[in-house]
Amino acid sequence: MRLPVSSVPLAALSLAALLAAAGCGKTECQKYADMEWKCGNFPAKEEDITRQMAEGMCEGAKSMDEDKSGMVAHFKAEAACATKHPDDCAAYKACSDAAR
Repeated sequence: MRLPVSSVPLAALSLAALLAAAGCGKTECQKYADMEWKCGNFPAKEEDITRQMAEGMCEGAKSMDEDKSGMVAHFKAEAACATKHPDDCAAYKACSDAAR
């Protein structure tokens, strides 16, 4: 079945909107895990564990009140960098390095 020519652009726009919205619903810690995976040069076989660990450390840091080691502030800062620079590894790394 062929779509009328006038509905093809509408279908393409609808698909583009759905794809764009897919990343919008992620939490800050999910975005952090995405950037850690994308920018971290980890082996492909370690993707699941890398994402789980990054997200878990971020969530754990967000729930802690006391920060004797400085790690809570570190994870919070890196998560904020991931939100600011979700598609740019160089900017994400520069932001993370500046937060140390």
